Parts: sequence; C-alpha cells; structure tokens
Amino acid sequence: MKKLFVILLAVVAVFGLASCKSNSPSKVVDNYYKALQAGDYQKAMTYTDLVDQEEIQKQIEKYQGFDVKIISYEVVSETIAEDGNTAEVEVKQSATSSFNSEPKEDTKTLKLVKVDGKWKIHA
Repeated sequence: MKKLFVILLAVVAVFGLASCKSNSPSKVVDNYYKALQAGDYQKAMTYTDLVDQEEIQKQIEKYQGFDVKIISYEVVSETIAEDGNTAEVEVKQSATSSFNSEPKEDTKTLKLVKVDGKWKIHA
C-alpha cells in the first residue's frame, strides 16, 4: 500500500511539473513565435494580454501590413520577478518585412504578466 502511494505521488508530481512548464513564460513566447511563423496572427494574439477585439484586429493588420515573416527565433533567457506575477523573456529573432527583404537579426525582450494564473505577453 505504501509503495502504491509513493508511485501515485510521483506520477502526480511529474504531471504537476509538466503542466507548470507548459505555461512557463518561455513556452508562451515560443508558442507566440510559432504562430507568427505560421502566419496565424489570430492565434498569436491569444498569447497576449489583449482582450479588446478592436485592438487585436489592429495588431493583426499591423503584422499583415508590414508583411512580417519570422525566419527563425531562439528564446535566450527567462527572468521571473520575485512576486511571480511578471516576467521577461529575451528572444533572438531573424525576420523580414516590407521594410527589409533581407532577414534582419535582433534581440527583443518581451514582458509577460500573469492573467488568471496564465502567462500572457504584455502588448
């Protein structure tokens, strides 16, 4: 009986850690960039803290208007504030746009906030 309890406890711990990692600031940023790469701007906006549909549509139109295409990206670092409610994720990206036909590399720091217990990119 004791052995079964230890096994169940281990299983719960593994799933608990996995679910925390799936909503880590870095994972949210990774999902955001995957959606941008795929051209799915609507999905990308779900990883932000925007809730106003007009604002979301403006952001989507901005990406489409500038013809932004993410060529590659890499999450470089993640820093979570002591209070656990804000974070910063540094991302190195290579992208083209209507301004740059050649890929331009730069590093961005995205700020994230917790909204209803989930990490969201602060827009």
